[in-house]
Amino acid sequence: MQVYLSVPWAKKPVTFRNPPAWAMNVENLSVHQLQAAYALAKAAYEYAWGQTGKVKYKGRSMPISAVIVAQAVPHGPGVHGGKSAAERRELRHAMAEASIAYLESLIRTKGGTVPTLSRPAVVT
Repeated sequence: MQVYLSVPWAKKPVTFRNPPAWAMNVENLSVHQLQAAYALAKAAYEYAWGQTGKVKYKGRSMPISAVIVAQAVPHGPGVHGGKSAAERRELRHAMAEASIAYLESLIRTKGGTVPTLSRPAVVT
């Protein structure tokens, strides 16, 4: 169980969440997540060990070890074999289509009719 401070406008001061599936069990990570974790760990071990102090990086004062790791590790979509933003968008669209088909089948199974929608005007 993870404890988080709530947002200022919430009535509860703290929020409880279940940890992600891979928490406390690295074997549940995907290959791409493992590659990213390895790159971070290796860069910190090889290049940033023993470095102390702070430095300006992208307009912020950051620990020099974090800056060294950020510069050493490749970053960007697909660097470790993951999906690009466009590929993730296409995958979400396909999943939404499957969900809509499932909802339509449930409506028909229960004897209802699927509502027809009219295309809205383009909002600019």
